[in-house]
Amino acid sequence: MSDSKDSMAMLAASMMAYNIKGGKLPVHYRIRIDEWLNGRPVNWYKMAGFTDKIYTFSGGINNIHAGLMGIAGNKLIIALRGTNGDDTLEGSILDWLNNFIAFPVPFTPYGSGFVHAGFLGAAESLKTDMLTQAVVLYDKLKVSGLEPEIIVTGHSKGGAVACLMAEMLAEINKEEYKNRISVYTFGAPRVGDRIFAENYKLKHYRYEAFLDIVCHLPLTAQEMTLLKRLGPIQELFAEYFKLPAYKSVGEEICVYHEADNFGAYPADTINISGETLNSFCAIEQVIRYGALQILSNSHGKDYYLLDKYTVLH
Repeated sequence: MSDSKDSMAMLAASMMAYNIKGGKLPVHYRIRIDEWLNGRPVNWYKMAGFTDKIYTFSGGINNIHAGLMGIAGNKLIIALRGTNGDDTLEGSILDWLNNFIAFPVPFTPYGSGFVHAGFLGAAESLKTDMLTQAVVLYDKLKVSGLEPEIIVTGHSKGGAVACLMAEMLAEINKEEYKNRISVYTFGAPRVGDRIFAENYKLKHYRYEAFLDIVCHLPLTAQEMTLLKRLGPIQELFAEYFKLPAYKSVGEEICVYHEADNFGAYPADTINISGETLNSFCAIEQVIRYGALQILSNSHGKDYYLLDKYTVLH
């Protein structure tokens, strides 16, 4: 299992990526207060453990895709930004539309299977600049005599793009990079089909909050059979849910916060098909009772508690 300290550092890097606007971070990104956690001010740069300059990247229409990278000790950290459309209304609309371009396309030439067209487009818009810089920083660590590690991370859409970016980086030099790459995702939607998942061999820690519906999109084959439980929601997203079945990758770690699940559901357990369904069933309760604040918190604030409320599967 991943170390919770490393996990919190990667979450901080993922949150820091949300601060990128117009391809840049705020001027005082190293010292500014980014969040208050447990009554204490937090700076994402320091919590992530960065020790040097941060490089930022953006791409796509209206810069709706973005990421950053920097060095933290012997680690090269690459973080992709989640959905925020470069913090503009027009960009946010375009970013959400990109999330719903969920039809599968071949993952060639990077790997096998089919992947989410919108997420692949996001990764490809950043790939050239980000991977070129990643090679430079990796070589810098290696020349300094350190044993470099590469960590690719992201929250929400950023996690999905991180998954694809890590595969693209591994393809540059499989012998050198593949065993040095780790992927940490938080509240990330699924990226590809069964063939993609079966051929995805990177070390991947997938953090999912108990009631976070984003982690269940696009649906697995088994979840598709439960759509009727969602009533009108199923009708509203019927076309979206007709996609071929997607499959999760990596090692799932559930962020289970009792205050946010009505006290009625235990942490996820794996069924005979290898899929976790309790969270999906609990989401039904969120939709049925209109607990939108809980739904919102489960995709955001609950991940700040991952060092206290985690269950390894």
